Amino acid sequence: MTKNEIDDALGEFHDDYHIPLLAAVNAVYKASPESKPEKLSDAVKMLHLSAAALEGIILSVEGTESLREDQELAEEVTQMALSLAACKDELSDLLQNQSG
Repeated sequence: MTKNEIDDALGEFHDDYHIPLLAAVNAVYKASPESKPEKLSDAVKMLHLSAAALEGIILSVEGTESLREDQELAEEVTQMALSLAACKDELSDLLQNQSG
C-alpha cells in the first residue's frame, strides 16, 4: 500500500469506527439504568469492529517496507490504538460496575 492509501484508510477508520466508538461509549454514560445494558453491548460490539479494522491497517503498514519506518504514520496508528485501549478500559470498568 502507498502512504496515501494508508492515510485514506486511517481517515475512513476515524470516520467509520473511531468517532462512532467514542459516541457509543458516551451513550453508555448517558443511558438510563434500563437501557444501559443494551448501550454497553452496542459499545462493546463497536469496540470489536474498531479493533478489527485497525488491525487491518496495522498489518498493511507492517507489510509495506516503505511505511514501517514512517514515524508520523507510526505515531498516528499508535494514537488510534491507545484510544481504543482507553475505550476498552472504560467499557471494562462499566461492565464490572454493571454486574457488581
